Amino acid sequence: EYAEEEVEGVTFTCSPWQPPTGGKNCEECNTRGLPCSEYQCKALGQSCELVNKGTTEETCVLVNRNDVNPPIMEPWEDILLVDYVYNPDDTISPPDRGVLVSNEIVPDDKKVKVGDKKMGCAPPFTPLRFGIQLNEPAKCKVDTLRKGTFEEMSLFIGEGLLKYNHSFTLALPGSSSLEGKNITVENDGNYEIYMRCEDANGNFNIGNFVFKYCIEKGPDTTPPLVVQTSIPNGMPISFNQSTVDIEFYINEPADCRWSHNDRDYDNMENEMTCDDDDPIEDVNDQGLYTCKTTLDGLKNKIDNEFFIRCKDQPLEDTDSLRNINVQSYKYIVKGTQPLFIDSVLPEEGETVKDSTDAVKVTFKVETSAGFDNGASNCKYSNTGNSDDYILFFEDGSYTNHQHSQDLYLLEGEYEYFIQCADLGGNSDSWNMSFDVESDSAAPLIVRAYHEETYLKLTTLEAARCVYDVVDCSYNFDDGVKITSTDDFNHFVDWDIKSDLHIKCKDEFDNEPFPNQCSIIARATDF
Repeated sequence: EYAEEEVEGVTFTCSPWQPPTGGKNCEECNTRGLPCSEYQCKALGQSCELVNKGTTEETCVLVNRNDVNPPIMEPWEDILLVDYVYNPDDTISPPDRGVLVSNEIVPDDKKVKVGDKKMGCAPPFTPLRFGIQLNEPAKCKVDTLRKGTFEEMSLFIGEGLLKYNHSFTLALPGSSSLEGKNITVENDGNYEIYMRCEDANGNFNIGNFVFKYCIEKGPDTTPPLVVQTSIPNGMPISFNQSTVDIEFYINEPADCRWSHNDRDYDNMENEMTCDDDDPIEDVNDQGLYTCKTTLDGLKNKIDNEFFIRCKDQPLEDTDSLRNINVQSYKYIVKGTQPLFIDSVLPEEGETVKDSTDAVKVTFKVETSAGFDNGASNCKYSNTGNSDDYILFFEDGSYTNHQHSQDLYLLEGEYEYFIQCADLGGNSDSWNMSFDVESDSAAPLIVRAYHEETYLKLTTLEAARCVYDVVDCSYNFDDGVKITSTDDFNHFVDWDIKSDLHIKCKDEFDNEPFPNQCSIIARATDF
């Protein structure tokens, strides 16, 4: 046989990979459905940097060292509570600028005039929320006094993290409560909050963004309001959990009680521990007051209902002057059942094969029961150590009953540990062992012989076989198909009087080289 050969020399240089210059693609790392790692962030651009490290707000941003401009602050409309709007404030002197936070359900004749605009006041002891939107991630501070620099301002909002949006919630005491603590209410109940922000390059606003608001004067005539809870209303708990510690956040100082039944405040059996001694100092960073308690008597598989009522003005000696809830705040804790892992793939002892060096192994887990019929998150680990578990790629929202995760593993023996947990804290675990084999060789024909009226071929593994009567240089799909009974035994008519150039291909598409055969056979009478 004659074959032509040609030799060419190729020279290449292996250099360290460098991310692209700049950082126009940094934000892509934040939109992929999974947390952005520092490696992924920096790979998108040389100016990309992961900020808020170690928090749930890790974000990949462009940190341009040549940027000398502070963040641009605009009022955040969507964060306002119902019935509130921003109105421009034309009384602020540059470089400051800002808005009036106005309660629009207040009649015009009751609104406070500020310059050419009017502002509706918030009722005392009710939540008030406002915020800003930025053109770049930044950390922001607020203060009740005008300060000269960002550094001098007193209180971080948003935990001091670099974010695009920042909001601030407060529920200040009314004028009468302030005066009761010998604090003068200046400007007839009008207040100002000053806000500045600083970006990742250290650029901060010279001027403040000013939020102006007012609180209605006069006696407190409204009962307390439960604004938030440390555990969201309607959340599940784990199976057989009989108690839960919880905090209720109230819009004003109050004494609070709870009961398993909806009844008057005075007939409720259980007292809460409330921070209500000082109406100024006892507020949390959201301007709310904390009442703590332990809810008991929880049962599995039902909605456990609790009823809460509060009485305001705990420092008031005259009980008739205190406002009491006439309607209970209903709080629900959902009892659950155990979570179960029903099945896991690969099965115990299974061998996963493919033709690549790194073989794709797909973990499949099905869960049931628990909270929401098995909706849960699953994690995997190859050590079983609690710090080594990795969340399945498609999980994260406690909504999946079927969980899937692809891994690419080299040939060998493996043991993996699976843990699944639902929103209530119910969990189940599973250990599995399996083998991985890499098969990159074409199937071998181990026997070829005459049987009845056929030439019979036996392959060492499951395969499909074809033949050509000319030579081995043909495409597999162009060959004549050879009949098989079980993918291991293959039959072709014995009376074919030509050389059979036979090729066999396995389930991983391994086959001989284009100019080679698995075997060349011919039927003879000898």
